[in-house]
Amino acid sequence: MKKICISLCGAFIIATNAYSQDMHFSQYDENPSLVNPALTGANFVMRASVIYKDQWRSVTVPYKTYGASYDMKFKASSWDKVDPFRTKAYKKAFNRLAGGLAFYSDKAGDGNMGTNQANLSLATFVKAGDYSSFSLGLQGGIVQKTVDYSKFIFSNQYNGTTGYDQSIVNGEHFGSQSFVYPDFAAGLLWNYSKDEKAIGENNQIKADVGFGMFHINKPKQKFLVGTNEQLFSKYVIHGKLLMGIPHSNVALVPSILVELQGSSKEILGGMMFKYYLKEDSKYTGYVKRSSIGLGVSYRYKDAVIVSALLEMGHYAVGLCYDINTSALTKVSTLRGGPEIMLRFNSANPFLFQK
Repeated sequence: MKKICISLCGAFIIATNAYSQDMHFSQYDENPSLVNPALTGANFVMRASVIYKDQWRSVTVPYKTYGASYDMKFKASSWDKVDPFRTKAYKKAFNRLAGGLAFYSDKAGDGNMGTNQANLSLATFVKAGDYSSFSLGLQGGIVQKTVDYSKFIFSNQYNGTTGYDQSIVNGEHFGSQSFVYPDFAAGLLWNYSKDEKAIGENNQIKADVGFGMFHINKPKQKFLVGTNEQLFSKYVIHGKLLMGIPHSNVALVPSILVELQGSSKEILGGMMFKYYLKEDSKYTGYVKRSSIGLGVSYRYKDAVIVSALLEMGHYAVGLCYDINTSALTKVSTLRGGPEIMLRFNSANPFLFQK
C-alpha cells in the first residue's frame, strides 16, 4: 500500500514543485525564444519551426510539450536603383532589427498541469567588425497556468479497509485552477560568422555566445491558498560553434547550455558531426546545399541525448531521443522520450552567391 500511495502522489509532488522550472527542449537551439531573446533573427533571414516532445511515457501519464516559433530580420538586403538608365543593383545590408513570435503549450502528469505561453521578441544588432556583431534582445509574454485538482490522489484518502475514498478530505488548500500573468525577458549575444571563401573549401567558422535572463518580473504563482510563491528568475548561458574541416565534407558543431533557476540547474553539452551531401551552385543558388548531422549530448545527472538533423536547402528535420540516466531509471528503464522538429528557413543558410 505504501508503494501505491507514493506512486499515486508522485504526480502531485512533481506538479507542485514544477512551476519553479520552465519547459525545455533537447533541441534547444531551435527555440531561441526559450534560450535568449537576442537570438531572434541571429542565424537566419527568416525561420519558422514547429516542435513536439513526449517524455516519461514509461513512468506516468506522458508529459507533452508543443512549440511553434517564427522570427525574421526586418531588412536582410536591398535592391537599389543605380541611375534612371540602368536596372536595380543588389546591395547587401546590415540587419539592425529583427522580430519574433512564439507559442508553447505543455501538459504534465496526472493533474494535467498545463502551461500555455505566447512570446513576442525584438532584437537589435550592432556591428563589431567584418565578421562579428552584438545583439540585444527584449521579450514580453503572456502565460496561462492550469491544473485539475480533482485528478490528484493522496495517501490520507485511503481508509485502511476498502481502499481509496475520494470523499475523505485531503487536507490541502488549493487556490485557482487557472491564472494568467505577464512575463519578461532580456538577453545579450555575440555572433561571429565567416563563410568559406570559395565553394568546396569548407573553411567556414560560425560561433555565438550569449546570456539571457527570464522572469525578470518574478511573477506570482497562485496554485495554493495563503502562499506568496514567485517564479524564480532564470539565467541562461549558452554557446555554439560550427567549424568546417578544410577541404572535406565534414563540420564539427560543439555546443553548451547552462540554466540556473532557484535551486534548479540544467547543464547540457554535446557535439554534432555534419556531413555535407551537396554544394550550392555558386551564382544562381538554384542548386541547394544539403547536410546530415549526427550528434550526442549529455544533460548532467539526467540523460544522454542522441540526435539527427537533415537539412535540405530551405528545409530541416530534426529528431532526438532522451536516454534517461538519473535515479529514475529504476522505473523508466532508460526511456526518457522522443522529440521531433520541422523547420523552414529563407534565405538558404548554405547559399553562396556572388
